[in-house]
Amino acid sequence: MLFHGSRPSSGGKPLHWTSCLKIAEDLATGLLYIHQNPGLTHGNLKSSNVLLGSDFESCLTDYGLTPFTNPDFPEEPSATSLFYRAPECRDPRKPVTQQADVYSFGVLLLELLTGKTPFQDLVLEHGSDIPKWVKAVREEETESGDEPTSSGNEASEEKLAALLNITMVCVSLVPENRPVMKEVLRMIKETRAEAAHVSSNSSRAEVAHVSSNSSDHSPGRWSDTVQSLPRDEHLSI
Repeated sequence: MLFHGSRPSSGGKPLHWTSCLKIAEDLATGLLYIHQNPGLTHGNLKSSNVLLGSDFESCLTDYGLTPFTNPDFPEEPSATSLFYRAPECRDPRKPVTQQADVYSFGVLLLELLTGKTPFQDLVLEHGSDIPKWVKAVREEETESGDEPTSSGNEASEEKLAALLNITMVCVSLVPENRPVMKEVLRMIKETRAEAAHVSSNSSRAEVAHVSSNSSDHSPGRWSDTVQSLPRDEHLSI
């Protein structure tokens, strides 16, 4: 599901892997900035608290507010936000940790890769089969006429697999097994750098196809809804 302002709109689709990496790096950079203070967390990381610009530039909103909540009257999370939360922090009386933020970041990556809003526990439901499930969802989109994975492109499959590996370590059920955001950002940057190198080497071979296929390759797609919006508008993913 997509969010434009406060209005929900159906038709969420997985993004091209290049756009997934761009958004992931922006969000990881913002979250690392917050985590530089050892006692500070975002505390409410979910897609409706992410602003997405016309060129897929991304920023976080609604962060650092959990210390101002009343511990005597904890707010019950809604069904649409509960499953972004790490399992150990789903009790509203328990404080959110930086490790829990990393888990929420991993769920956001799953949403980017599949277009599926977590109305159920995606991690618990799919478990170790998450990579297989993500691939199946993206292949289904390819069969329906979209090509979010550039199916058949070995380099694309490799970078998608790398992003999936990052996602899997972020959503580990054991908090101590999750990487810190500095490490997450490093992995994302390395994957993007490798992707840029591969793209540079292959650009000459593909130049004849750019004009006819540009909408499928740069900067990527989230859904037809995103493409129909004016380029100077912003929306939440």
